[in-house]
Amino acid sequence: MNRPEQFLDDYDLRTEAIKFGDDPNEYFGRSEANMHTIPRERLASLHEEVLKYRFDSLVDKIPMLQQLAAKQGIERLDSIDDAVPLLFEHTMYKAYPPFLLEHSRFADINRFISKLTSIDISDVDVSDCKTIDEWLDVLDTETDLYLTLSSGTTGTMSFIPASRREWDKRFTQIASVVRDRTNEGDEDVYCIFPYFRRGGPMRVNDYFVKDVLDGDESRFIPAFPQRLSADVLYLTGRIRSAKAKGKLDSLQINPALLERVKEFEELQNNMPKLLGEFFTRTYEEFKGRRLFFAGTWSMLHTWARQGLEKGLEGVFAPNSYVQGGGGSKGVTPPENWQEDVCRFIGIDKLHMAYGMSEVFTLNYQCEYDRYHLSPVAIPFVLDPDTSKPLPRTGRQTGRAAFFDVGSETRWGGFITGDEITVNWSDYCPCGRQSHFIEGEIQRYSEKRGGDDKITCAATESAHNEAMDYLTSLETDG
Repeated sequence: MNRPEQFLDDYDLRTEAIKFGDDPNEYFGRSEANMHTIPRERLASLHEEVLKYRFDSLVDKIPMLQQLAAKQGIERLDSIDDAVPLLFEHTMYKAYPPFLLEHSRFADINRFISKLTSIDISDVDVSDCKTIDEWLDVLDTETDLYLTLSSGTTGTMSFIPASRREWDKRFTQIASVVRDRTNEGDEDVYCIFPYFRRGGPMRVNDYFVKDVLDGDESRFIPAFPQRLSADVLYLTGRIRSAKAKGKLDSLQINPALLERVKEFEELQNNMPKLLGEFFTRTYEEFKGRRLFFAGTWSMLHTWARQGLEKGLEGVFAPNSYVQGGGGSKGVTPPENWQEDVCRFIGIDKLHMAYGMSEVFTLNYQCEYDRYHLSPVAIPFVLDPDTSKPLPRTGRQTGRAAFFDVGSETRWGGFITGDEITVNWSDYCPCGRQSHFIEGEIQRYSEKRGGDDKITCAATESAHNEAMDYLTSLETDG
């Protein structure tokens, strides 16, 4: 086998090359789908080697990983399951003390983030930053880190650190998927995006334009071309959380920002009407064009139903790419919603995908309604109560966890809040060699009445001590 370093270089999809094994032409190709032809034993061996390499190369560079490994006496990984005690919880990236963000203590947040990445930003001067937007602008200008953040709807924001190269790899992989599925004809792809162009979680749209649309901004069609302020998003979440807890009177908010929050809430209240107008414009202006659209089932079906009620069918080019995803939020989708969407847009099928912001790949559904696990992330199924790894054989149901092979500057191990069933033994009739998820994907918080405390596979004391280190404001580590 080639050295893991060689695999990781070859994995860089910006070169449009995917190579595995000793023969440089083995599994070589432009297509992300090529990766699903790797024999399972070969892939398992490759995953194990890459996991060992990632640990050896990052354990001394990522302080939180170093702490967690040291507390448990882990000096090396000999198998895939050895990594389970080192997987980060899905709350890790928002574990900073809340008052840091409330009081704009961005130097301390820099120190917090620096414990989760090999890119040290603790010395970056952010003393003049009064807002989250200003802080992000400084990091974008002065570091190689490009943070993505959550929407903050629960009153806190997650900050996920990654380098610009890592973002390029993710979106060039997405570009290869789009090419696979829109390979008929040479006409341009237009992206219809029913939200803000930039700001907040939409910061990654810059990479979509750069890597998927070849830098052509004119082909990215947002509903709202302006920037969504991260500060407004954060404060909106804090206000909602305080209202739910009956503590709204205790909030102290800058009056100017409060006025912007009110404007944003008004826009959200008007969102159905505004999106209806936006969708009308898109099918009037871009009919017959090749389309890229990604959205939840409810958004896709609303758009399709609006068009079908006007007698519109087959509006866009038949080689358009439409991707669906997102949970049901407790609402059962209509039985024929996918058929409605396909009939309106004029395509044969939707491309359903399962993924999360913390893992830089997507798992796509095949024609047999199975989500095939991407070879660029190592999957785990964990016992939901102990987080111990379940056997990688047969059919196993438990908590989903992943190790992101493409993570170069942060530890790719991540425990989700999702329940999945993985079939490790059978092969799918679609012909892909990869393992796959069967049945419904659910949130444990929905199954457990809102409560989903993860019990880490690490010893409790080791995990608690590592978390104390992460949230400490000490500068010397």
